[in-house]
Amino acid sequence: MNYIYCVLILTSILSMITMTIIVKTNTTLDRTSRTWFRITFLGIALAMFAEFSRAFLDVHPLSPTLYKIITLLEFSITPMLPIPLSLACGVRKAAIPTTAILGTHALLEIILVNFNLVFSVSENSIYKRGPFYIIYIISYVLSLLYLIMVFYFVSRRFKNRHSIILIFSLIIIFAGIIPSLIDRNIKTAFLGMTFMGIILYNYYSELTKQDLSDEIAAQNERIKNMQTSTIIGIATLIESRDSNTGTHVKNTSNYVSMLARAAQKAGIYPETINDNFIKLVESAAPLHDIGKIAVPDRILNKPGKLTEEEFEQIKIHASEGGKLILQVLEDTSDQEYIKVAYEVATYHHEKWNGKGYPEGLSGEEIPISARIMAIADVYDALTMERVYKKAFPVETALSIISEDAGKHFDPLLAPLFVNLMKSIWV
Repeated sequence: MNYIYCVLILTSILSMITMTIIVKTNTTLDRTSRTWFRITFLGIALAMFAEFSRAFLDVHPLSPTLYKIITLLEFSITPMLPIPLSLACGVRKAAIPTTAILGTHALLEIILVNFNLVFSVSENSIYKRGPFYIIYIISYVLSLLYLIMVFYFVSRRFKNRHSIILIFSLIIIFAGIIPSLIDRNIKTAFLGMTFMGIILYNYYSELTKQDLSDEIAAQNERIKNMQTSTIIGIATLIESRDSNTGTHVKNTSNYVSMLARAAQKAGIYPETINDNFIKLVESAAPLHDIGKIAVPDRILNKPGKLTEEEFEQIKIHASEGGKLILQVLEDTSDQEYIKVAYEVATYHHEKWNGKGYPEGLSGEEIPISARIMAIADVYDALTMERVYKKAFPVETALSIISEDAGKHFDPLLAPLFVNLMKSIWV
């Protein structure tokens, strides 16, 4: 036998056996797919062993009966291989009729072998094709057509991603199998079968992994959206206690989003204000007044001026809001979100000049998220009617924000917000 052929086919057999072990450790595929892939690889290994044995018996004719059995084994198994492969890839409906057809072929092979109609083996172990050899060819062609169908459905299932890989793989597989059907001396079928198993396994595994990742990402997004809706609902409920009808939550969230995006575009604080930061501060903004749940209704809805004692009670909503966020969100894996939400709730009443509360932070000691929130919060408070005041005109509110730049508000963000709102309202 050809030395190179022996090395290649034995290597291929060992590769298939190795693949059965690798498949067992694959956590991406479900149990059913893993089982059928292992059956496929063992089937390919058995078919290649039969082919190798035939080649050996050609050179060393030991037994005509053994030769006939091995040939029958190869002829029966090989066309059936795409079936477990299709089952492994989830293409299962078409497997039943195909199994019936190819199973009938295998039965015919067994029946006709005694009549030397498909092939014959002489007393000297010389192989010869019979008049019904076409049955084997037809079954093999049907098998290859079924394989094309499997590749097609797998491709469609995964939205035709990287379909060119499947087409290229089919070309390689056919280039190995078809010549060996035409001329028995061309022994390349085993290469086609090896490529068939390994390529489709890797392709299917990778796409399954991608789909799993996409599903996880989609699920996380759904959870995040649900959390956001819940947070907004809770925040709105809390805000409605002080007669704002919940519009403050929506308004301030919009202003925060607008200001953060404008700051990014203007290149203000570029080391902090990026796409991720904007998403975080947008999501956290509705929670800025969550601490008001600790403030009595009589104070929140008091129409007149607050006493010093009452104002001190109002002020606790900032620190209480931060504590609530840490308690409520302690099991949340997104630590960045918790950090921004805590900053927004705790420090949105801090002032640039250090005269705010709860900690009297000043300047850049105040987190940027809280500085943005502060501007949005005050602007909406000024332009909305409250139980204790009428709504200010937009021009007046913007004038107040402009005058307090560098005192109450960030000296870079405040003018940016004023110009932004003027471009909308004026």
